[in-house]
Amino acid sequence: MPPSTPCPHFPNCVGCALIGTPYGEQLRIKQQRVRDACNAYAVLAAVQVGDIVGSPRAFGYRNQAKLVARQAGSGLLLGVYRPGSHQVVDIRQCPVHDPLIMPVLDAVAEVVQRYEIPVYDERARTGALRYVVVRVSTWKKAVQVILVTAERGVPHLRDLVRALQRVRGVVSVVQNINPDPGNVILSAQFISLTRETALIERIGGLKLKTHPGAFVQANVQVARRLYDYALQAAALTATDTVADLYCGVGALTFALATAAKHVAGIEASAIAVADAKENIRVNGFHNVRFYCGDAAETLATLAARLGRIDVITLNPPRKGADDKARAAIIGCAPRRLVYVSCDPTTLARDLDWFAARGYATTALQPFDMLPQTEHVECVAQLVRADA
Repeated sequence: MPPSTPCPHFPNCVGCALIGTPYGEQLRIKQQRVRDACNAYAVLAAVQVGDIVGSPRAFGYRNQAKLVARQAGSGLLLGVYRPGSHQVVDIRQCPVHDPLIMPVLDAVAEVVQRYEIPVYDERARTGALRYVVVRVSTWKKAVQVILVTAERGVPHLRDLVRALQRVRGVVSVVQNINPDPGNVILSAQFISLTRETALIERIGGLKLKTHPGAFVQANVQVARRLYDYALQAAALTATDTVADLYCGVGALTFALATAAKHVAGIEASAIAVADAKENIRVNGFHNVRFYCGDAAETLATLAARLGRIDVITLNPPRKGADDKARAAIIGCAPRRLVYVSCDPTTLARDLDWFAARGYATTALQPFDMLPQTEHVECVAQLVRADA
């Protein structure tokens, strides 16, 4: 292990491909990755890529862990798969995780081994405990533990819950029942094992209440800077109507609502939409509405009802916006688009598509949401040619 690598799991865990590389060099590599993605398309070659915004914390920043449980000769492993295999590497001491996460994982391992709680075997499809998911509110210093099991009845589950409640910061323990084989971690079936069922995170002046299964950015400090930039890129006026696609629990939606007349958030996850609607009350907004449904279909319906949508923002999954969603966006003819992406390659592909339909990319700003990894987040500003 190189002296500059502060990780006991290196090189067995490849989740942090850049660990050991000086942080300034990591930022340069990610900046170049965005530039290379643009250079693959002639229309994007001249786009000015802003200097990447770094993370205030290069370690201890990640507010969530999603780990596979696997029984081995050495005991319980809580970790990630080796690339191209189903061999699990234990990463309980991962240095990018929030410091509140490690004691939770240690407590799980201790109780599982003491009571011999059956751990899921994916080949035989026997056993109970499949995954352990830990979520942290960096604002409240509170922790939620999600125990993903193959069945509802788990021996000594109550003993495990009691042990977790004794760990500093743990306020909520939830069971997720997922009997389906495959790599999808969470099912739609959640059972609360404690009175508390949600976490509240703070991003800037915004409070976000989230339940298990809802998405929140893993690096809160960088997320705040990203949302501030996205709001600036939207260049809103007090009369604007905005649609925010793939809105999750509403973090960007609410930021936009501080400057627009009306903002509609669209999200396919019913769990996230329920949280987003609750967050309207938590934050006291009156000009925000959330809709659960497919991005393309819901946007088309909304546009027909509202008559005009001035600005559209979107933050799709890694694969980017699909054909129907992009077509629905063009059908609304907004004067400006703000596209948030976690994959420069699919982002560049979509920016090229929008350029062919009259939307020029006028700014592209990268953010380092996940230090030590190869991932880079971007915000692109697009303007309609005749706007």
